Amino acid sequence: MTFELRRSAEHVRRPWRNGGGMTAEVAAWPPDADAASAFDWRVSFADVDGSGDFSLFPGVDRVITLLDGPAMTLRFPRVTEVLERFQPFAFDGGLSVACTVAGPTRDLNVMTRRGRVRADVEILELTGAGAVHDLDAGEPLLLIGLTGSIDAAAGQEAAPLLPGDVLVTDRPLTAAGSGRCAVVRIAPVDRLESQTRPG
Repeated sequence: MTFELRRSAEHVRRPWRNGGGMTAEVAAWPPDADAASAFDWRVSFADVDGSGDFSLFPGVDRVITLLDGPAMTLRFPRVTEVLERFQPFAFDGGLSVACTVAGPTRDLNVMTRRGRVRADVEILELTGAGAVHDLDAGEPLLLIGLTGSIDAAAGQEAAPLLPGDVLVTDRPLTAAGSGRCAVVRIAPVDRLESQTRPG
């Protein structure tokens, strides 16, 4: 059973594929996969200093969540989306995307290899006052601190999460505290399909 805490200062920083910025990798599978092409799934933070084009990731599904800074405008070949803070947005990583920002921003990126795994991303706001939230397991489940302080526990194991800290587990969790966190559940595509297949 996995219960692994990764502090913000430990994340590996890498340049973007197109050279336009830096990414702080949170977690990936396989753990030694090439960041550009060989992962099944990858979760990272990106610091965006200015407008520019996104890197292309053919065959990859992406979910981006703006965390800090002004609204981010994404221009696709046929549609334009304006992202506000803490609102996950899913899109095809193989599409050409022009990003426009009025100032520096930070976002959370979840990438999954199409046909192998899928991801569900939820932003959870905790209000303190003794409230406890139960979170179902994933394969894995990632709990990512965004604001405030979050207390996560699975059985006898517990971990406090500050902004940028990440807990990776394959167990159900309880979360409490005051602040926001991202809940990322990864699941194999064949597992999801079997759950929705009639009979």
